Amino acid sequence: MPKASGHEGSMSEETETVGDLYLQAQQSQFEGDLESAKTLYLEVLKLEPENADALYCLGNIDGVQGRFEDAERLIKKAITLEPLKANFINSLGNLLKVQDRPEEAAALYDQAVRLRPDFVIAQNNLGELLLGQGKMEEAEETFLGVLDKDPEFAGAYVNLGRTFNNMGRLDDAAGAFQRAVLIRDDYAVAYDYLGHVYRAQGKMDEARDALEHALVIDPHLASAHHNLATVLVAQGDVDGGIEAFEKSLRIRPKNVQTLINLGIAYHTKAAFKEAATTYRRALQLEPENPDLYLNLGLVVNEQLRGAEAEEYFLKALALRPNWADACAELAAFYEETSRLDEMESILARGLETNPGHERLNLEAAKADRRAGRFDDGIYRLEKFCTDRMPPRLAEQFHYELGYLYDRAGQADSAYTHLQTANRIASETPRARRARPERFLALIDELESYFSDFDPEGIIPLDEPGRESPVFMLGFPRSGTTLADVVIDSHPDITTVEERVTITPIRESLQAMPGGFPGSISRLSTDEVLRLRNLYFDALDDAVGDKRSRILVDKTPIRTVHVGMLWRLFPDARFIFCLRHPCDVVLSNFMQHYRASDAFTNFYNLADSVRAYSRVMDLWRLYAERLPLRYHTLRYENLVEDLEDEGRRVLDFVGAEWDPKVLGYRSSLESRGRINTNSYHQVTEPLYTRSRGRWRAYEGYFEPLMDQLRPHLEYFDYDE
Repeated sequence: MPKASGHEGSMSEETETVGDLYLQAQQSQFEGDLESAKTLYLEVLKLEPENADALYCLGNIDGVQGRFEDAERLIKKAITLEPLKANFINSLGNLLKVQDRPEEAAALYDQAVRLRPDFVIAQNNLGELLLGQGKMEEAEETFLGVLDKDPEFAGAYVNLGRTFNNMGRLDDAAGAFQRAVLIRDDYAVAYDYLGHVYRAQGKMDEARDALEHALVIDPHLASAHHNLATVLVAQGDVDGGIEAFEKSLRIRPKNVQTLINLGIAYHTKAAFKEAATTYRRALQLEPENPDLYLNLGLVVNEQLRGAEAEEYFLKALALRPNWADACAELAAFYEETSRLDEMESILARGLETNPGHERLNLEAAKADRRAGRFDDGIYRLEKFCTDRMPPRLAEQFHYELGYLYDRAGQADSAYTHLQTANRIASETPRARRARPERFLALIDELESYFSDFDPEGIIPLDEPGRESPVFMLGFPRSGTTLADVVIDSHPDITTVEERVTITPIRESLQAMPGGFPGSISRLSTDEVLRLRNLYFDALDDAVGDKRSRILVDKTPIRTVHVGMLWRLFPDARFIFCLRHPCDVVLSNFMQHYRASDAFTNFYNLADSVRAYSRVMDLWRLYAERLPLRYHTLRYENLVEDLEDEGRRVLDFVGAEWDPKVLGYRSSLESRGRINTNSYHQVTEPLYTRSRGRWRAYEGYFEPLMDQLRPHLEYFDYDE
């Protein structure tokens, strides 16, 4: 309730004592000492029980303190005594408004204005009530009426701007907020709203300026910190956005929307643990909020905790049945885990009530592709205009259209959509934070270092401890996932799929004198043993309770670190997965990868060729200069004769032949989710359609063949 700071008319001054007490009460109320004010007003009423001003002010205090029934009784009594006081009636309207009694409040505001036509505060309050009810045209008319009477009423301009914003009239909204700050240059809330509208208009720099100005005026304005955070995240400054969200939460620690947006920011940064913690904090405040369960499901799904993710998605749907967004995410989860019947079922459920939902149709197109209905999938997606979609969704649409046109044999259309998808992907905050040149610089550094490296000077370990693992590598999209699932079906072998097992080694080497890779040649026996143990600790965490006699650690891009791995594990075996260079390059160009220094080199075909060539040059250097124990596993041979190639690779790693490897597809269900971009391919029967796929795109490769030709010749592939 607003505090009384002066009222119409003159109060009765029958005695000097009543007047003194009333003025003291007013002063205490103005200073915020409500209990003292209340005591003094009660003293006034003891002396003068029908003092309308004291009753009114006492009612205001009860309203502020949440005693609404007492407040209503007192203010109504004051109105009975002084029925023509418009401010009494306006305050009663405010009291009923906060009790969610809008019709009664509106009638009181209207009554106050009729009593005093120049009472713009009451008219503004009526407009705010209409705005809250969604009656935008009536609210607009009311605020314009206020401004006709008082053109310098900054608060009315703010409310008019809010109305225009809700009507989608962003230019008009910005104009209203600009007028408000011209009238009052210290109006922090108006700058906050102005920044919000600028953000909606895509004017991120102007939005940031307005919001930062609001916070200069009022550093404790939580909504301005929140809005600034959303702008910073949109500009790619995710860390700055997180800091601003945290500041907002220090002021409003129980604001669930800010917690949701903070979780999204952490998710954008790939800080999955922090994102999950933030969503769980929000769930303590709103345990039945379906948005929180959906977002939490997305995070734990990225943490590869599939069963938990499914549980959260289903919980979101239980709280909001037939929710299109949740149906879409659950369908995507089922597709990734190759549970295609369940995928089709949840899509049918979602599309029945939301046939035009963009994301649901995207997932339905994936189902069409998995079922071989390529033309259906193309028709489904081409009905939508991606220009008006959020960038992330537009990116996914173009990738999927690329895959569908590719499978339909329309290479030029596929290439166009894939180019567009990669362009959009390259502009995301994650991609902008990545440094593709840093990956290439690392290759240069390793190539220079190992060109002069003398393996003859390495003294073998007397007691190496645990047996060295088998490393499976090559280049992304070279058949490593198929090789992985085939040999993982052997009872004596466990594969570790693309986990960060060597990160502790790299970080430790970087901290040593000489840094990385300079410290590699200076390692003492004790340091080698310590680094090996760091690796084995990380490997054990990745393996968990699935340990077998032979461990195969698979990460294709790890080829660049073969020199480091050989230095620590000179007796290790390396499975080098190989595939036609042109098919590998094309496949990487087509992939929807999570952005990283390495994978942001695949946004166009020329960069993909360059990255492939640099990695293969480094592999050839390692193979020529180091006494590696490696076996080359050709993808083309594996899909042509699984048993023959399977026997060769099993013999190399020291495992007896077991026919279970031929039935690898039946073991996939017990293995669980495949965590690579090849998840949908390895669950299908062996096929050869990926062999020579690049020839449909031969025209795009023609200007790049000079870079690829040395690798075609070295690896004995036809051009």
